[in-house]
Amino acid sequence: MVLVPLLIAPLVVVAATLIERRLGPSAAGWVAALPISFTVAALAVMLDAGPGTAGAMALSAAAHVPAQVAFGVVFAAVLVRRGAAGGLAAGMLAYLAGSLALAALSAAAAIACAIPVLALAPRLMDHGRPRLGAPRPRSATALTGAGASAIVAAAVLSSRLAGPEMAGAVAAFPTISATLALAVVSGDGRAAGAHALTGLVRSLPCYLAFCLAVALAAPAAGIAAVPLGLLACLAAAGATWRAVPVARPAVA
Repeated sequence: MVLVPLLIAPLVVVAATLIERRLGPSAAGWVAALPISFTVAALAVMLDAGPGTAGAMALSAAAHVPAQVAFGVVFAAVLVRRGAAGGLAAGMLAYLAGSLALAALSAAAAIACAIPVLALAPRLMDHGRPRLGAPRPRSATALTGAGASAIVAAAVLSSRLAGPEMAGAVAAFPTISATLALAVVSGDGRAAGAHALTGLVRSLPCYLAFCLAVALAAPAAGIAAVPLGLLACLAAAGATWRAVPVARPAVA
């Protein structure tokens, strides 16, 4: 049963990436950060370990949203100045430091911290209006799909080996967004990569809404918690999508 989500995850993410990349890097970053992979991971953990474990994993993932924001903000800032390798390394360190700081808080306190962080972070990432660049190669799309499968596999394995809290921390790491940003940088430059990370940060309220809904509903509703989470995500998406910068065609 776990093999089914592993196969579905890359197909869903690749399809979304192929469609949304035509709207520019910010839109692509917003789509990549939607909890598509995490939805499949939650289903996989429910099938493997039960709804209670999946709910605990979702709560842990929600508590890591401030660390996700730190990843996006720091990655973008260093990327523009130092390049992709330095940006990715700095973003990973920021996620790790944020996760360690959040570990000292209760899940409720960490989630409460996410609200002002999500409100402030986009103001730190104003890189102007993005432009449409060249289509990304198929190899980059394949890497993004592989990242989706990796998230699902890591969530299931860490849930088995270290419990749902660790699974949530692993699944919350923005692997898809990092892969997308690197692919955008390779094709369209540092500024475009920063725009993709801006899309990540603007999309995280959708991720938080999904995780909270699943965490609250899974123990009682079981697998029905996933569509409830998707409804919450959709409501947040309607509000956040309007703030995503619209891409313009590059001037020849």
